[in-house]
Amino acid sequence: MLRTMPLTAEQCRVDDDIRRAETLPAAAFVDGEFAQRELDTLFCTSWQLLPDHGDDPRPLDEQVTARGTRVPVSLLGRPLYLQRGWDDDVLRAFPNTCTHAWHPLVLGASRGPTLVCAQHGRRFDCTGRFVSQPGFTKLPDFPRDCDHLTSLPIAIWRRMVFANLGVDPARQHSLAPSISGTAALPSVFAEIDASLAKMPAAVERTSAETRDVAGNWKQHAWNFLDPFHIGYVHRAPHGLADAIELASYTTEIYEHSVLQWVYASKPADGFDPAWLPERFHDRAGRRVFALWWFVFPNLALNFYPWGLSVNVYQPIPGRPEATRFVWHQWAIDREKHADRDRRWLSAQVDAEDVDTLAHVSRGLRSGFAPRGRFAPDDEQAAHWFHRNVARGVFGS
Repeated sequence: MLRTMPLTAEQCRVDDDIRRAETLPAAAFVDGEFAQRELDTLFCTSWQLLPDHGDDPRPLDEQVTARGTRVPVSLLGRPLYLQRGWDDDVLRAFPNTCTHAWHPLVLGASRGPTLVCAQHGRRFDCTGRFVSQPGFTKLPDFPRDCDHLTSLPIAIWRRMVFANLGVDPARQHSLAPSISGTAALPSVFAEIDASLAKMPAAVERTSAETRDVAGNWKQHAWNFLDPFHIGYVHRAPHGLADAIELASYTTEIYEHSVLQWVYASKPADGFDPAWLPERFHDRAGRRVFALWWFVFPNLALNFYPWGLSVNVYQPIPGRPEATRFVWHQWAIDREKHADRDRRWLSAQVDAEDVDTLAHVSRGLRSGFAPRGRFAPDDEQAAHWFHRNVARGVFGS
């Protein structure tokens, strides 16, 4: 699909009334300019799960436990590094770009009280403060604020490390992190934490995978929030529609997140009621199959009796037709985790969704894709998502 004019706020407007609302236009899923605008808005004002440092198979939090340890990471095409404080043991995130001539500062995992740029020898301490550089001893008004590194907001939730790229421009080079246009991570995760208050902590991360798949990141998020497709894409027999009581499917919408949950067809495949708040208990003995949480804009947290499956639908800069799919799994019950593909259909559901969205992606690019409508009783979450994208991108 070729576009000659940028998409406007009016073209992407999603009515607050679900009965009148239309989906985002197809161009919003394929247009490169719109994709860049998303990166500059939605993804600069939201908490994003940091990927692992690729040379180390351990979870990221384990890679930076020792004082002075630092590792490079890349988030949405932007180079960063994590740094554990030498004196204060505080974990920080910084742009992996020297403030002198922009050479990468951290090329691999290292450790020490200071960091020296390999290009011209500029030295920083573990808090991002400029320390010294050969030839820079006689300059007036030096170092300036911009000669220090920008400290980015960072937080750890259940051993997962999150960063926020939304530094207030007025404090661009402040050593104290600030967040522009978003809520603090504990507020974003408040409802999720409440639902997990009785659940045991994960024992270990069992796998981590990153792969590129067809379809814009919004297609994958929308699909996650769509109960309609379960009865068709994951149909019975032997599909997810068989494993759950689809009629019990429940959607709960919050400011920053959505919860979807459903009862299992077989009680043995559901949560121990002691793990969940009272509101999930059923007098007839039914048990919850899963808690499927979605955090805007692109994080899915799938809690099962075996543990947690984390899905991140990352946009790929310059490639709006594809998504970088990040998939982590954390075990709570190792025995059930080993049986997750048979009882909870983890791999099967993933494969079916990926195949379906490849087909949808071709339809989006066909030039024949009109704006759709929402089913008021079943697509509240999809409506919430489309409306939040439009508001986030255009600021209204």
